[in-house]
Amino acid sequence: MNNINFTQDNCKEESTSIWLAAVMQFGLKMRFFKHFEDFNLKMKKVKYSVYQKLITTMMSIVIGCRTTKDINERLSVEKLSANMFGMDTIPDQSQINLLLTRFDSNSILQLENIHHKLFIDNSNSISTHNSIVVDCDQTGLIANGKTFELAQKGYFSKRKNQSGYQLSAAFTGEHSETVAMTLDSGSTHCTDHYDDLLKSIISKYNEQIHNGNLILRTDSGFGSAKNVEKLLSIPNLKFVTKGYSTVKAKNLAKDIAYSEYDKADEAAWVYELPQINKVRYIIVQTLSKRGNLKYSLLITNIIDKEMNAVEIFHFYNKRQTIEAFFKMAKNVYHIKNLRTSKFYGIYGFLWLVFITHNLISSFKFTILHGTKLENIGVRVLVKSIGSIKAFVERTSRGINVNIPSMTRLSRLIADALCGPRYIQLSFNI
Repeated sequence: MNNINFTQDNCKEESTSIWLAAVMQFGLKMRFFKHFEDFNLKMKKVKYSVYQKLITTMMSIVIGCRTTKDINERLSVEKLSANMFGMDTIPDQSQINLLLTRFDSNSILQLENIHHKLFIDNSNSISTHNSIVVDCDQTGLIANGKTFELAQKGYFSKRKNQSGYQLSAAFTGEHSETVAMTLDSGSTHCTDHYDDLLKSIISKYNEQIHNGNLILRTDSGFGSAKNVEKLLSIPNLKFVTKGYSTVKAKNLAKDIAYSEYDKADEAAWVYELPQINKVRYIIVQTLSKRGNLKYSLLITNIIDKEMNAVEIFHFYNKRQTIEAFFKMAKNVYHIKNLRTSKFYGIYGFLWLVFITHNLISSFKFTILHGTKLENIGVRVLVKSIGSIKAFVERTSRGINVNIPSMTRLSRLIADALCGPRYIQLSFNI
C-alpha cells in the first residue's frame, strides 16, 4: 500500500493533496511514526486506534487545518493518506477532540520523549560539523474564555488585559528544527522553566557543547545575572544574551562619550566595557524613529577573536529566526486557534506541532534539497503547494499519483518528487 509512484500523466480519478501524500509517505519510509504506535492513552478503540488519531492530528497540521473542524472538510477526501495508515476514511473532528481532551501529564511526557528520540535519530543540526545556534524565546497564546484551564492574565505583545498561556521554545533557525518546548499559564515568566529548556537542549547537543560548537542565543527575558551564571556553569557552552534591565544599560552608558562608540549600522552604535571574569558586556545605543536614544546590554562569553562587538550585535539580531517561527506557527499551523479548553490537550497539540514541523524540515532537507523548492518557506509549502491536487490511479501493481503540470508550483513539486532522489526512497517514476 505504501509503494506509491509519482508521475505527470493525465488522470481524472481519485484526487489527493500531493503535499500531504508526499510528506506522510516520506515519514513512513523513514519510520518517523513508529514511536507513536505504542502511545499509552486510556481510550477504547471503536473504529480508530489512538495511533491513527495521532496520525490524523499530524496530517491536519501538515495540510494547515485552522481548527479541528477543518478536518471534516480538508481531510475527509484524503483516502490515499488514510489508506497508508490502515484507515478506510479519516476520523472526524469529534474523534480528534476526544483524543486531545484525554491527554494528561503522562501524555505530555510521552510526546516530549518521542520528540527527543526523533530529534536524536533525524536531526540535521546534530550531524553538522559547523557551529550550531539555538535560540530561546517565549510567545503568548491568548485564551480569554472562562473554560480554558490554567489560563491567566499576563504579558501578551501589543495586547493588553488578555488571558492565556506562555509558550517557551528552543529553536535552531539555520536547520529550522524545534529543539525544546514548555507551556505555562499566562502569568508565568519565561525563566520559570529555563532549567527545563536548558536540560533538554544539553541532552540533544552533548557532543557539540563538549567541542565548543553550540551557541545559545536568548532575548532579555532570559538575561538576568542569575541566568548568566547558569550558562557560565555549563563547560564549553557559548552564549549571547541581552541583559534583563534596560535601566542598567542606560546608567552604564552615562559616562561614555559618543565618539567612543563603534558604528554597527545606520541607527546603532556599540561600546564594549572592560571584560569581567571572561564575560564581555557590550552597550548598544540605538536611535528610535522618534529620534530618541535607547540603550541595551549584550552579554557574551564568545571571545573577541571569534566575534568583535559589531559582529556580536549583528549575530544577536539574527535571533529573529525564532520570532519568524512563532509567527509562522500561529498563522500556518494555526496554534493561536486553541483546539481544546483542556490545558494538557493544548500542550499535547503543541508537541505534535513541534514534532510535525521537524518532519517537514526533514522532508525539505532530503527531498527538496537541490531543487528549486529547497529554499521555499513552510507557508508556501502548506498553503500553496498543499492545495495542489494530484490524481490517484490504483492498479494491481501499485498506486500511481499523477501530478498535472498546470501551474509553475505544480511543475516544481512534480520535478522534485519524480526526480532521481525519490528513487533512493523507493519512489518510481
